[in-house]
Amino acid sequence: MSKPRAWRSPEEIRKCRPRPVTDAPFEIPDSKVGQLDALLHGSRVLELIDTELAGRPGPDGLPVRTVLVGLLLSLHYHRSASLADVCRVLLDELRAPARGWLGVPDPGPLDDHGRHAFTRCVYRSFDRLTTALDPFRCDRRRRLPADAAALAVAAWEGVDDERVRRRALLQEISDRLVLTTVRLAHRRGMFKGWRGDVGVDTTPVPAWHRPPSRRRNLASVEITAGWHFCGGSDEGIFGHSATLLVAASRRHPTGHPQAGKRVSGHPQLVLGLVLDTPGKRIGPNAIHALTKLVPFGFPAGIPASDRAYTDQISEHFAQPARRLGYQLVLDYKQEHRGIQGTHQGALLVDGSLACPAMPTTLAQATNGLDDDAVRGIDDNVQLSEQITAREPYFLRLKESADERGAIRLQCPASGPSPAVACPRFNQVHQIPAPTAGRRRPHQPAGHRRTHRGQADGADPPC
Repeated sequence: MSKPRAWRSPEEIRKCRPRPVTDAPFEIPDSKVGQLDALLHGSRVLELIDTELAGRPGPDGLPVRTVLVGLLLSLHYHRSASLADVCRVLLDELRAPARGWLGVPDPGPLDDHGRHAFTRCVYRSFDRLTTALDPFRCDRRRRLPADAAALAVAAWEGVDDERVRRRALLQEISDRLVLTTVRLAHRRGMFKGWRGDVGVDTTPVPAWHRPPSRRRNLASVEITAGWHFCGGSDEGIFGHSATLLVAASRRHPTGHPQAGKRVSGHPQLVLGLVLDTPGKRIGPNAIHALTKLVPFGFPAGIPASDRAYTDQISEHFAQPARRLGYQLVLDYKQEHRGIQGTHQGALLVDGSLACPAMPTTLAQATNGLDDDAVRGIDDNVQLSEQITAREPYFLRLKESADERGAIRLQCPASGPSPAVACPRFNQVHQIPAPTAGRRRPHQPAGHRRTHRGQADGADPPC
């Protein structure tokens, strides 16, 4: 069967595209303007901005609320955050009631000079906002020399009280804008059945401006931008790095009536966003976003992350995440799988502490395997059985984290429901062996028997 002629000819394709039935400009419904305006007021960022702008000299220009609502409308309908598109939206695409809400003049009587004056008001209002929030104000209309840009970047990273306060204020505004949709979804019960699983990722946000030039010794207009390298790529992307938290879902054989094989039907919303220079504060940014979810009372589930977080030192990501109650899922490199070390006699096997009596074949089941073999575990029956056989040997949580963040683990052979039967544990704790006249206690079928020879001379942390 041959394709229709219109599918093969670009000219015919352009003729088939739908055309507007009128030459009048597009009009945005008042309901959408009111919805985004209410969303902005619900985030309570205008309170922070008005407090910061109070008492500043110079003309006020348009209200900050008008410019921010115009930005939201431009992003929603045109996928653009350009101030030129914001001016076009406010002047040409709003109806009379919405213009009255936002204080936008009627574009009918305005000539070219009037439209230009309104555009200057928009730019002045936005410039006034960025000036008040910028930790270190510099000339962003041209490319600075490399040494001058280095001083500006150092000032951004400085520990001066005022600059630290402004950086925290910028992040607070970003958090409130992101979490307002999460708060609405939570209030309407959309997260019912969600187990608290999140996906943690750092994704590039390309910059509009050119990167620094070594030949001309000029920096970029975006002085805080850098090169972001995605996993497995040798070509970097110039811009910023965005740390994102996304509500994830587990799979289940029976699934959910509306969500298919997903366990719950919650929306996969963005739960946190931190924008930063690439390569800086990767772990702390994720912990900041996770901490902002604590007031919602969400369960602490499984945060799944890539190797950018595996390479973080434990004090930056792993330990704070576990203090919050999360069970980490990390992606290890080929040379890091299997037995990774010891801690007070316990084995560290693929990120979890285990009894040193774990058989070597189970502890080294993933040693040397490539990514395709580990991620295709469902197709490898032998590897799947070995991973399942590891479970009884892992140390179990005895007490939750205290005020210092320390947790206590117990031997799998201890407690009222031991997972393994260990002769060494019985000897250390002087547990009497069953006598001839007494019935031997019942041993669950799932118990594993350990032998002292398997511990390689290390005593289990009983």
